[in-house]
Amino acid sequence: MAISAIKLVYIFFILSIVVPSFAKEYVVGGRKGWSPGVDYHHWAYGKSFRIGDVLRFIYHPKLTDVASVDISSYALCDGVKTYTKDNSGRTSITLDNSGAYYFISTNQTRCSSGLKLELHVV
Repeated sequence: MAISAIKLVYIFFILSIVVPSFAKEYVVGGRKGWSPGVDYHHWAYGKSFRIGDVLRFIYHPKLTDVASVDISSYALCDGVKTYTKDNSGRTSITLDNSGAYYFISTNQTRCSSGLKLELHVV
């Protein structure tokens, strides 16, 4: 009985190391990062975002920011209902739930010109 318990502990230990390694890291926008002129719908197309994946937003902090918002704020480019906002220039967000995620620049002009991202996590 003790041997089975020890084997179970080893299995859980191995799984705790292996399972997180399946998470992917994405630099939003690829080489161009989080900046005007990138088609983020096209960038996200064909990618399968999963729980545990990490989004890295890289941008010039004096020119823009990134905010996690709800669907109505996304549609209107309205950063008032911002859930999290960062202007560090290097923002990392772990996708910890399934469903839709919405990100915008709170600069309405930049957001309206396409600096926004919608993605779905399975």
